[in-house]
Amino acid sequence: MTGEALPDPATLTAGQLDELNCALCCRLLADVLDDRMIGKVPTGTGPRRRMAELWACAPTCATARRRQVRGA
Repeated sequence: MTGEALPDPATLTAGQLDELNCALCCRLLADVLDDRMIGKVPTGTGPRRRMAELWACAPTCATARRRQVRGA
């Protein structure tokens, strides 16, 4: 974990809660070379409550390198 403030779970999209998108900038994580877990947040209610892992671009959203697409 990074020690940075985690976003409010109520403001996150399904993609962010399901580890598909960056929890900070919403970029598709499949498009960046590296990502990092920044923490866990509670989501859902009652029996559907779970801890969702939040992932973000690495080393930061501003400096994350894009994955190269091969072929055309």
